[in-house]
Amino acid sequence: MFDRQRIRPGSRYLSDESKMTGEAEYVVTPNDVEELKEAMRINHSKGNRITVSGMRTGLCGGCVPHGGYVLSLERMSGVVGIGKDDRGYFVRTLPCTTVRELNRILTTRDFSRIIDVTPGAVEALRNEPTPWFYPVDPTELDGSIGGNIACNSSGPRTYKYGPTRGWVRRLSIVLADGQGMDITRGDVVADGRRLTFPAGRELYSFEVPTYKFNRDVKNAAGPMFEEGMDLVDLFIGSEGIFGIVAEADVYLTPWHPLLSIIAFLPTDKDALDVIKEIKSDGTVDPEFLEYMDCGSIDLVRRLMESDPATIRVPRIPNAAGSAVFLDLADTDGVDQRLDRLIQILGSHGGSEELTWCGREDRDRERMRDMRHSIPMSIFEYVASLKGSMPGIHKMGTDMSVPDSRSDEMMSYYSEKLDEAGLEYVIFGHMGNCHPHVEIILKSMEDFEKANRVYDEFARKAVELGGSPSAEHGIGKIKRHYLAMMYGDEGVAELRRVKDALDPKGMLCPGNILEESQ
Repeated sequence: MFDRQRIRPGSRYLSDESKMTGEAEYVVTPNDVEELKEAMRINHSKGNRITVSGMRTGLCGGCVPHGGYVLSLERMSGVVGIGKDDRGYFVRTLPCTTVRELNRILTTRDFSRIIDVTPGAVEALRNEPTPWFYPVDPTELDGSIGGNIACNSSGPRTYKYGPTRGWVRRLSIVLADGQGMDITRGDVVADGRRLTFPAGRELYSFEVPTYKFNRDVKNAAGPMFEEGMDLVDLFIGSEGIFGIVAEADVYLTPWHPLLSIIAFLPTDKDALDVIKEIKSDGTVDPEFLEYMDCGSIDLVRRLMESDPATIRVPRIPNAAGSAVFLDLADTDGVDQRLDRLIQILGSHGGSEELTWCGREDRDRERMRDMRHSIPMSIFEYVASLKGSMPGIHKMGTDMSVPDSRSDEMMSYYSEKLDEAGLEYVIFGHMGNCHPHVEIILKSMEDFEKANRVYDEFARKAVELGGSPSAEHGIGKIKRHYLAMMYGDEGVAELRRVKDALDPKGMLCPGNILEESQ
């Protein structure tokens, strides 16, 4: 029988990394899929609202409860099976397995207690000459696979590998009433714009929304709908409002060694020009392309001065203003690609002397830690303000635009923030024209100004053909941006799908859509 415990004030189940907080009566913790189904059946019969919680690494308040119960999947963790099909190997994983743990198991080939999903797959993968790995890097490696699927998460390596959606083979879903279903990609597709499927004793059927989901940029703004869509895609990016991911099959790809590089440049323009030339040239072929502006590098310098043990990298060169961070596959031809990179850097004020390179895991991890110290220090700073400003939460953008409009969007960010008198840093996934603008708040007045500026950014991103949420989802914090993307009729269409699958409105109330009254 699943556990049920009363939630006390200040419980970890009431917040996520956005630092938004909520309220709930109880936390329900199933141990397996059958207990999950039982918990949903009981709570559905009682009309209890349920907010699904995993590792709580989200940045949009998706697992922050607005009353009712929290359903924590924390005990449903682990890789349970390995299989192989025409595309290659895949793993069957429980929803709260983290990306870090999944790749540890694959790297060490620790396949004890893992079963064959297809005959001989476990032994075949164990005997592969090189390891295989799960390549979707959602930046937060301690986020869960189920949560990543719920938000169609992505990260730096989306530049090479794409977001979560393209790696999902199969899902086991538990619906609001406790009915379960297993769906493999290709099993059920929409007949034009009518999607019909059975679950338990029920038959669900509804019209597929007509709003256009932008697949030309990184986009995590709600579920993807299209004519002839696959049923699996209904649940990817739906943030738990249609059903709960209880198990997933995700594809793997062969691992290769990597060379990590941080190249320092004099100015922001130099770094952005380097990124543009790498993308247009095609020779360097990085796994990802990350940007750190001058403000970000100054922030790292201050962190290192205040506590040298915080970030275990060498002293940043005095000549460093901004930086570009990338990985190269350390395979045949890497020397030629590295030579071309040095040429590009040299034409924009960089040099070999102002560039760090690392092949060892320890050195690569240190560079990664430096990049991630930027948002983490801001998360911690915002958390420190909660005592005196309970309503405050992190204000960082998550917007993407097409390549052709990137310069315009970057100029717009700086112009509007400078006009508002707000301090900020810009860093992140410039390979996909998806930087993060982190606004450094000092007061609730700053918070109110930041909210207004954020709305202007979202409108501009949509106007330029982009998305107001490129990788983190919509959650509760960004749901008013959905109408910007899809219009009022698009939101109404989405509501009709929600009503067809969850007529009581009990699953993840407040995520993506306004709560039903």
